[in-house]
Amino acid sequence: MKKLLFTLCLTIGFISSSFANSAYYVDDTKVEVLLESSEQINPFENGSDMANLMSVQAADPNVWVACIIDFFLGGLAIHRVYLGGTWVLILGYFFTFGGIFGIIPLGDLIAMIINSDDISKYVGSNAFIMW
Repeated sequence: MKKLLFTLCLTIGFISSSFANSAYYVDDTKVEVLLESSEQINPFENGSDMANLMSVQAADPNVWVACIIDFFLGGLAIHRVYLGGTWVLILGYFFTFGGIFGIIPLGDLIAMIINSDDISKYVGSNAFIMW
């Protein structure tokens, strides 16, 4: 039974591969023309560096989006990166087992809810304890 199943799989694979090879064709000259007409970009021009590329910040972070992210992913410090912190905060939360076992993210959540009208002092902060 195993030999029959193995032979059947090999036969189906061989037949399907022979149809697949004939269906696709790549014109190398068109690919070369496309690559020659493309423009090379440099991500480090205009004074940007790797730290700026690694920093992710929303244009205008919403406090309620940050609270939802903190509630579900608080131990990973994703809400802090959303608010403009750097990736170093993720390492800090990782080495303290989710922000001292979830105490720091809980404090962040409470601080953001209490100060929901103005969270400007939390935006871009790299302090481990936000409050």
